[in-house]
Amino acid sequence: MIKDIFKTFKVNHWVKNLIVVFPLFFSSNFLNPDLWFNCAIIFIAFSFISSAVYVFNDLIDIKKDKLHPIKRNRPIASGKISKGLAAFLMILLIVASSVLSYFLNKLCFLMIVLYFILNIFYSLILKNIVLIDAACIAIGFIFRIVAGCFAIFVLPSPLVILLTFFLSMFFTFSKRKLELKLLDEKTECRTSLKDLDSSLVAQFILFNAILSVAFYFTYVLDVSTIERAGTKYLYLTTIPFSLIIFRLLLLVNVSKVEDDPIYFVEKDIYLKWLFLFYIVTLIFVLSVLK
Repeated sequence: MIKDIFKTFKVNHWVKNLIVVFPLFFSSNFLNPDLWFNCAIIFIAFSFISSAVYVFNDLIDIKKDKLHPIKRNRPIASGKISKGLAAFLMILLIVASSVLSYFLNKLCFLMIVLYFILNIFYSLILKNIVLIDAACIAIGFIFRIVAGCFAIFVLPSPLVILLTFFLSMFFTFSKRKLELKLLDEKTECRTSLKDLDSSLVAQFILFNAILSVAFYFTYVLDVSTIERAGTKYLYLTTIPFSLIIFRLLLLVNVSKVEDDPIYFVEKDIYLKWLFLFYIVTLIFVLSVLK
């Protein structure tokens, strides 16, 4: 039962919420234990609210999920978790997330509320509208990183918001491409996929990959970023960042068994090493190359 609950919560997807920690690094406050505590709280709060959204989405998509080659095995769709228990767990997660975020400050709480409202509309209506569905997911990540900024009392940079948007769009369209590979008949997939084909999605992926690298490079070279970080060598992190994007592009194109790029982070050893390379480079630049 516990395993099925964790699977319903999609705990492995909580890694997406680590984006709330990035402002802590780029504001050069990563040695402040009090701010690490704040980041941990907002990370947990977003993990809980995102799990609540996953549960809500699974509840309203039971019939569709039963027709999906992978989603039909989800605990709610397969009947391992009852609708009543799922609803109770969802409410519990919403309350816990709200309390934690309000404990930090009202702005963090506002980001949690806006994220939840956006995803309710997404689950009910917006996920069926091509392109709008991808944009909603990207905006959800913007709420995450802005909350991460508010948690450590800094203002988000416009470049960070743009970078977050296009990087999220890259991941979302990568997921769409993987889904298209797994589904033979578009009548059995999400409505928004019916207007897409693999070649068009591949163009969207490449476009957003280029913009992600471009905005990252622009951000690390921005004068205000250099002043906050206290170093002009942040551009060195562009190398591992770009390699991560390239590796994901490769995996999206060769994979035939996954429907979400998040699984690549779990399973691909080279991608794990690249993430480690990025983190080590970032810490080295921020702590040594001052």
